[in-house]
Amino acid sequence: MKKTKSLLFVFFGIFFISGCASSNISYENEKLNLRINESQLQLHGKSLSKQSENFSTLFIDRDLLRLDDGSMVVYEDAWTDLDYEFEPTAPRTIAIIFDAKRVDKVYYNALIYGFQVILKDNRVLNMIATQGLNQRLQIIYGMSTEKFNAMLKELDANAQPAYYQNVIDLRNERIPFLAKWTTWKVHILPLVIPIRRRGLF
Repeated sequence: MKKTKSLLFVFFGIFFISGCASSNISYENEKLNLRINESQLQLHGKSLSKQSENFSTLFIDRDLLRLDDGSMVVYEDAWTDLDYEFEPTAPRTIAIIFDAKRVDKVYYNALIYGFQVILKDNRVLNMIATQGLNQRLQIIYGMSTEKFNAMLKELDANAQPAYYQNVIDLRNERIPFLAKWTTWKVHILPLVIPIRRRGLF
C-alpha cells in the first residue's frame, strides 16, 4: 500500500512539475497547504485523530485537525491503485460519499473546487477539494463560511463569497469524519473502475 502511494506521489510530482497542473492540497508536518497556480496558503493544524481505510483499489487517509484559531477541519486524501481511476467527476464523487442532497459549486480554478455541500438533513458543509488525473481526491471540510471565504480569497482575489452562513461546525459533531466511504459505493456503484487505456482495443 505504501509503495503504491509512493509511486503515485512520484507520478503526480512529475505531472505537476511538467506544468500540466498547477494546484495542490496537502497536509504534512502539521501544515495544511493549498496552492492555486502561484498563490499559496498554509495553515498550521494539529492532528487530533487519524483514520485509514483500504478497499483494495482505493485507499483513504483522514485527519481531524485543530487549527490555530481553535476551529476544526477534516483533511481526507483518497487515491486509487495505479490500475484504477475514479468513475464520477469530483462533484459527483463528493455527492456520493457525503450522501448529499446536492453539491453547490461556489468556486473552480485550476483543479481546485470550493463547494457548499447540502446534506440530506439540510445542513451545509463547506469544502475545498481537488481531483487530479481521476486517481486522487483531496478534500478539506468543516470550515466556517467566514474562514472558507477568506481561504478562497487569499488563493484567488477574484473568488466570489459563498452564500450559506449557518454551516456545520465540526466541534459540535459526535463523529466529525462525515464522509461515508463504503464497499458498496467503491465497488458496486462504482466510484472506482479499471483505468481506461486510451487508444487500446
